[in-house]
Amino acid sequence: KPTGDFHLPADPSTPLILIGPGTGVAPFMGFVSHRQGQIAATQAAHAAKTSVEGTWRGGYDLEEDEVPVSKKDGKGLNLGVDFQDGQNVGEIDLYFGCRYRDHDWLFRDEMLQFEKDGILANLAPAFSREGAEKTYVQTKLKENGDRVRSMILNQNASVYVCGDGNAMAKDVQKVLVGILSESFEGNDKLAQAESQLNEMKTSNKFVMDIWS
Repeated sequence: KPTGDFHLPADPSTPLILIGPGTGVAPFMGFVSHRQGQIAATQAAHAAKTSVEGTWRGGYDLEEDEVPVSKKDGKGLNLGVDFQDGQNVGEIDLYFGCRYRDHDWLFRDEMLQFEKDGILANLAPAFSREGAEKTYVQTKLKENGDRVRSMILNQNASVYVCGDGNAMAKDVQKVLVGILSESFEGNDKLAQAESQLNEMKTSNKFVMDIWS
């Protein structure tokens, strides 16, 4: 069920929860790379502004438009309107799953580098065949339930799911409903949480690209 809404939010301050086991992680590597570019562009603009504001000329300051400063970083990325200096950049959590870390971990080096560079705030890989009990992305979501709930409810995070639609996507939605239900009270808190997840779907805050 591919969707045309499966793209990054326009606002780079929006936190992201990316859930992509197996080959489902592929589009998310593009998401993370793009966010890295947004950060680099914002930092470059900040450095340029600092340089201009600190320039002095024999008794009066130079105006910013008097100094030709390029708004490109070292990688040649253009700073767009949405990524002006001072823009906060949202955190990214990535949930990836495969059978064995040494055989099936796609984009392993890239993910670890993104984590090292601070582009990924939380990298949560799940390896389903390495322990006595099977561990899946939904397992990792449960383990990080408080953080997931806070990102969605307090930080207005966008959630993306990509991959198998037969089991994984259904299980992930069930787990998310359970996580969100902890913010409600009463006997119908699961129903309230499910309603909230449906509202997220309607507003493109929960987007899936799944296949069977």
